[in-house]
Parts: sequence; C-alpha cells; structure tokens
Amino acid sequence: MTLFEFDKIKQVAQEGNVYGDMLKDFKAEALDFAKNFEDTPAKTSDWGHNYFCVEDGERLIFDLNKPHEHECMLCGKVYKSKQLDNVWVYFYRNNAILVLLKLALTYKLEKDEECLELYKKILGYYAEHYTEFELHAKDKIVTDLRHDVGGAARMMPQGLNEAIIMIRIALSLEILKGEIDQEFVEFVQEKMFRPAISIMTPQIAHIHNIPCWLNSAVGVLGLSMGDQELIDLVFNSEFDINQQLLQGVTGDRFWYEGSTHYNFFLLEGITNLLIFAKMYDQEFAQAKIVEEMLVEAYYYSLDNDVLPNPNDSWPNVNLKTYEYIYCVGAKVFGEDSEVGNIYKNILAKDMDRVPIPLSKPLYYKNLISLEKLLYFPDINIENRTPLKRTSKAYRESGFGILRNDNVNVFIKYGHRGPSHAHPDKMTIEVLVKNELLSRDLSNCGYASRLCNEWHRKTLSHNTIIVDGENQVSMEMGELKEFTENSCKTFVENVYDGVDYARNISLTENGFEDHFEVTADADKNFDWIFHSEATLETRLEGEDAELGYNDHGYQHVKNIRRVAVEGDTIDLKWNLNGVALVSTVTVAGKEMFIADTFDNPVSRYRTAIILRDKAQNASFDIKWTIVE
Repeated sequence: MTLFEFDKIKQVAQEGNVYGDMLKDFKAEALDFAKNFEDTPAKTSDWGHNYFCVEDGERLIFDLNKPHEHECMLCGKVYKSKQLDNVWVYFYRNNAILVLLKLALTYKLEKDEECLELYKKILGYYAEHYTEFELHAKDKIVTDLRHDVGGAARMMPQGLNEAIIMIRIALSLEILKGEIDQEFVEFVQEKMFRPAISIMTPQIAHIHNIPCWLNSAVGVLGLSMGDQELIDLVFNSEFDINQQLLQGVTGDRFWYEGSTHYNFFLLEGITNLLIFAKMYDQEFAQAKIVEEMLVEAYYYSLDNDVLPNPNDSWPNVNLKTYEYIYCVGAKVFGEDSEVGNIYKNILAKDMDRVPIPLSKPLYYKNLISLEKLLYFPDINIENRTPLKRTSKAYRESGFGILRNDNVNVFIKYGHRGPSHAHPDKMTIEVLVKNELLSRDLSNCGYASRLCNEWHRKTLSHNTIIVDGENQVSMEMGELKEFTENSCKTFVENVYDGVDYARNISLTENGFEDHFEVTADADKNFDWIFHSEATLETRLEGEDAELGYNDHGYQHVKNIRRVAVEGDTIDLKWNLNGVALVSTVTVAGKEMFIADTFDNPVSRYRTAIILRDKAQNASFDIKWTIVE
C-alpha cells in the first residue's frame, strides 16, 4: 500500500503556500543538476569526516562548480588535495541521489517527461556501471568487505554510506511505482541492488549503529523486490534488526553508544525500514522499542528542545534537527499516537533547525523536510497536546537530568563501552531560564585536528582532570541517589586509583554543585567549568600557565591566576540577559580564569579552573539567578 499523500500535496501546492515554492525550486535544482550530470567509476569517494578545516575544525564548502577547491566556511582558507577532491565526489554522489528524489516527486505530481528521462539517465548510469566502481573503504582500495569499522563500498566511501543511498534510491522508485516501466526497475535491481546487497550483508556481523543501517538497507531493498530470503535475513537472523534493538538499546531506550546523534542516526535508518515494512505489510517484532526511543528522546531533551550532547555527535543539535525522523515515526505509529503528538509539538516549537553536516536529509531551505511533504503536507499542529518534562534518571545509560522551572542540569556519569565515547565522566550541561549556561561541544569531523586535540579530551568537558591526563574509564558509574531536585553519583577508578563523587542539587533559583575526588596518592586535580555567559566581575590577577602542553591544555588561552581574599568568591555573569552569580569555594586552592574553545572555534567560552594538589579534594560552586 502507498503511504504517500500525493493528492494532498497537489492540493496544498495549488494554494500558493510554501509547498508550491518548494516544489518549484526542487524541480529547478534537479533539472539544472541532471542536465549537467557527469560521473565516472574512475573516481573514488572518500570519508566526509575529512572535509573540515585543519585550523578551526569548521566545515569546508561543497561547491558543485569547484571540485578541486575546498573553502573553509569560517576562515575562508582554500584547500587543494586529492583526498579532498575525493570527498567532493562523495558529496556529489549523495547530491545526485537527492536529485533522484526531487525528479521522482516532480514527475509523480506533474508528469513532466523530461524529469523521468533525466531520472532514468542518472540512476541508469549508476546501475549500469555499479560494479565498475572500485571496492574501497575510505581512502583504501580493498578486497576485505569488513575493512575498517564503516566497511567497504563502491560508490560511497563506506558500506554505511552505501546503505544510506540505497534506501534513498529505493524510496525514489517507490514514489514512481506504477509510473516507471518495470523493465527499468528490474534492471536497477539486478545491476545495482543485488551487487550492493552482496557487499552489505557480510558486514552485518555485530551490534552497532552501522549494521542497523545495513540491515535497514537490505530490508528495504528486499521488501521492494519481494525477496523473502533477504527479508528473513533482516528480520530473523543472528544480527538482524530485532537483535540490534534488543541488544543495543538500553532499558532507558537509549542506544548503547551513548551519543544523542547516533541514537537518532540509527533511528533514521530503522524508521526507513519501518515505513517500508508498513507499506509491504511486513511484521516488525521490535517496532515498539523504536516507538519508545522516539518518545523518550523528547523527555531527555532540555526544556528549550536542545538535546544534551554527550560523546561523539554534531554540535548544537535540537529536536527540530531530527524532525524528519519523527515525521516517519508519526506515519508509522499514527498521527494520534504519542510519537505523533510529540511530532506536532516539535513542529510547533519556535526555534531554528540546526542541520547536520554529513549524509544530509532533503530539506527545503532547512524548513520543510521531504518526509513532511510526502507524509503530512496538511498536518494540523493546533490539535496537539502540550507535554511536561520532569527530572528523570537513566540508570542503564549512565546519565540523568534534573529540572525545575528555572534550571536543567544534565549529568553523565557512566559509559557502556568505548565506541564513540568521550573521556568525560561526571560532566554536566546546564540550562538556565532556557539559556545554555554550559553545553557539551560534541565535536567536528573525526579527522579534524581539533576534534582529536580538543573535543575528545577530558579538559573540554565540565569535570576534573587528574595530572593533566585524559580520563581512562569506559565503565558504568553508579547513581547513588536521585530525587526530583538532586542526584548523587559515584565512579570508581576514573583514573587508576582515583574515584569521583558528584552531587547536584537544584534550588528554586539555581543549583549547587559538590564534587569530591579521592586518590591513592597525591595528585594534581584540575576542576573546570566552561561558561557561555559573559563574566562581568573584574578580577585581580596575573598571567599564568597550567604546566601541561597536551591533552587539550595547549588550546587554553589567556590564562590568569586570580588573587582571592577569603574562602569564597562571587562572580557575576550575564547569560543573554539573565543575571547570575556563582559563589566559588576557593579555600586551599588556586583559581584560574581562561578562555577555551567553543564549537565553532570562532567563539570562546570563559573557563573557571580550580586546582588542588592533594590525595583527596572537594570542589564547591553555587549558581544563583539574580532577579
């Protein structure tokens, strides 16, 4: 059965609203690209994570007209290299597949034969030559399909990326179902889909976000071809999609790798499989887990719909970033379901969508997703039910969130393994009056120098660094106590022989933070908090050094040792118009103020650093909103 709302799309587009402009622009963009389409198997693609500025970690600009020039969108530096040219090829091919979706939809709605001809030209080329594209993994020509974590592919740099485009191609064919000749469809299936499946299926060999995508792609292709053997592989085998969900999702309904983005990234793949399963009346035994993951993600978001961002991710993502995933979920589970109501609340939120830089979904001016156009072009968000978030512990995932009307504090105290993990036990993220006082920076592209010299270092998080080194523990911590307004957490051996205990207590107009560290010998403890507010207090002090030159310390700027009289100091801050005071206990400690990189690095944050050299130490700070 079809789930696409073509009649409604025609109706709303004829009303002259934004949908009409969207379809008009989609057609113009698609025709322009398709008429100038040019590709060859002689070109290999490369990893998108390489497409970031060496100096500042910001994205490079993908310009269709400049395959050999790659400009940083922040500093303007232009890079030239064979590797970046190959990454450009990856972006070009991804764009070509998005163009297929635009052409398919335009033809379906307008019956413009030129669109269908160009659609068949592009897809026909890739299908005809698919096996001529060299098998490679990132920048290496390979024969081992499981080379590297992302696996091997032909058109794209990884099996992961191949899975993404195969799903999108299958969706474009589904849009054209009944409109395109079966001979061409079978040609694509035999020349492209089946060779791609032969690459992807051997890579489904463990519990991880990438096999979730591979399962989803093989399942989507299997369902569209009516291949029961493939369907059985995806829904009834050792590492099938149901086992991925049963083994990879915690009881808190969060993906075990502990990353907000990867939680949604795999949901993108799985919801694509879900929608095809619904179209083809295929049972999906663990669909309920997916529904619960979508629901729970709303409730661990901050009150401004920004997502806490531990571990590897993209910076500043919010629920609207992943609107397109909720849209598919709402279509699968129903507009009147809990997911459907959450989707309406996300749409109604007055905030900008923060896009992701790689494997981008198709959006019109970052406002309307292809999914919304296909499935809910006339959705009524006025009949939504308002939702209320509360404090909640996520014990199996190693984090929790405290909230009242003025303050949210997210704390991460445990890991479930090293995959995509940052060494940041006991870090916190803080929202005050719907303004971010401090957030996790996540990271830029994985191959970027700053990703590995700053974003993935303990020092870039709000925690304690011992002897200038990164934390080593990837084990789960303990949540000793959790109430509506407080939590007590504990972790053994964050470093060998070093234990942490952190207590957070909300007050009516702020929060209190007590952090204890105990060791088996004297250590150097650096407690750090990165504030996004503007420091208004004038401090007396002198230029200083922290004594370390790596693990992120080399990137700390304008370090000043603060002269403090007494046991505490009050610091006044302005957080986008919200007045705050932080009362810092400094007795027996050195205090520093410094500038630390934000993400992007064109901005800085103000870091409070407290240093104690002892076997055991405690650190206290109280934040108060000044009305």
